[in-house]
Amino acid sequence: MKRLLVCALAGVMIVGTTACTGPFKLTKQLHTWNRNVENEWAEELVFLGLVIFPVYAICTLGDAIIFNSIEFWGGESPIASNLSQGDESVQLTYNADGTILLQSGTGSCVLQKTDGVIKALDTEGKVLYTAKTGADNKVRVYNADGAVVRTFDKAS
Repeated sequence: MKRLLVCALAGVMIVGTTACTGPFKLTKQLHTWNRNVENEWAEELVFLGLVIFPVYAICTLGDAIIFNSIEFWGGESPIASNLSQGDESVQLTYNADGTILLQSGTGSCVLQKTDGVIKALDTEGKVLYTAKTGADNKVRVYNADGAVVRTFDKAS
């Protein structure tokens, strides 16, 4: 009886953990929420609280065993990718071709990554913005005309 139980449990684990790392949406949402705490000291205290009371561990375990498996076998995650800031909410849809559809109340665009370049396209495929890293290790964002609109240090 004990061997049967161990074999059944091993079978469930093999089927449940599909060797697909998955997107870990729940863990990412928790991390995004934690990073949006306004004060850096408060952010650190909240982070430590979430680690001491194993909220991160529970979210990661839930993603690894349950939600990523559901997405792998069913094709759609039960965890929605909603990012919100203030009054604006953004819905992320991960497409099979590797692109990401961003939808908000003000419009939508598609993010596409090829050869280290990330492009933001409108829904008709027209390039809105392009981001790439230069030799100086800075990320530059270019508008559709090729003009630099923003520069970031890669570390930030």
